[in-house]
Amino acid sequence: MKKNLTAQIIFRTAYIAVAFIAFLSSIGFWSIGTGKVNPNVNPFFFMDYFNWALIMSLVVSVVGLIENVNAVKEGKTEMFTKKLPILKFATMSSMIFCFVLGAFTVDRVGYNRLTDSTSYSSIFTGIATAGYWMDMSVFLPRFVCPIAYMVMHFLFEERGKSRKLYSELGIVIPTVFYLFDKFFGMIMISAYGGAEKLVELGLYEIACPYFFYDEAFTFTQWWWILLWPSIFGVILVVINKTTFILSRLVKCEDGKYRPDMKSKPNEDEMNDLVHIIKLRLAEKKAAKVAIVATEISAEAEVKEEKETNSEENKL
Repeated sequence: MKKNLTAQIIFRTAYIAVAFIAFLSSIGFWSIGTGKVNPNVNPFFFMDYFNWALIMSLVVSVVGLIENVNAVKEGKTEMFTKKLPILKFATMSSMIFCFVLGAFTVDRVGYNRLTDSTSYSSIFTGIATAGYWMDMSVFLPRFVCPIAYMVMHFLFEERGKSRKLYSELGIVIPTVFYLFDKFFGMIMISAYGGAEKLVELGLYEIACPYFFYDEAFTFTQWWWILLWPSIFGVILVVINKTTFILSRLVKCEDGKYRPDMKSKPNEDEMNDLVHIIKLRLAEKKAAKVAIVATEISAEAEVKEEKETNSEENKL
């Protein structure tokens, strides 16, 4: 872990620049090889999960850089960033997922293919193709940015600040993406009158951007509808558990790093949505206790006053 602000600022600035270029290249706005700007950006870039992960990483990196710069202005030389811890965790797990997906299974994303295959369900080890290494719109978002973000996260994020809940929340964004792409494709197929019509119009790649969405021609059996989500669900659970373990690595007295899975993070040092909810619940509970205490006190005063009046009447 590095608390040094100079190192964090340099690394985050460099990452933001590379990730932004990777995003522009991925959506077709800029060709790095030719240096040409293409005004006809792919309007369906949101169907590519690599773009989702890039956007997430840019958000957390920019917010982290702003924190770093503000800390320097305050005269600090060392710090860990505090904001967006859940999104940081989710981005880390998404980048691992993108690296695994891009390097070992994905041959096609939309129209972009790494091989000469014409199959919509083509599965191929990306790292074994020239396209993976030579096409910057592939190489940057699927290899460089995931590796760079994982290194940045491992170096500059404080350990022991993640909750077990994060490992469950980490699968939310890829799950939302899967369902979004799934339903978007189903709507397109229905709107155009079937998969064959989309193929005729050259739009099937848009409706089914990844191999596992191809239910019209390859994965036609009903059980594939359950099998693919199950496969990716297991992968995501493993990745998120791994990310959680990495986030809990602490340096022991012998100088080695080991995961601390038992200790809970100091709630006063947390800055996430769960902490805000806990604070508000604590405030409501304190307010209720105060109200009850006031009512009890008022009742005691009334009772005491009645007893005093009763004694005076007897006299």
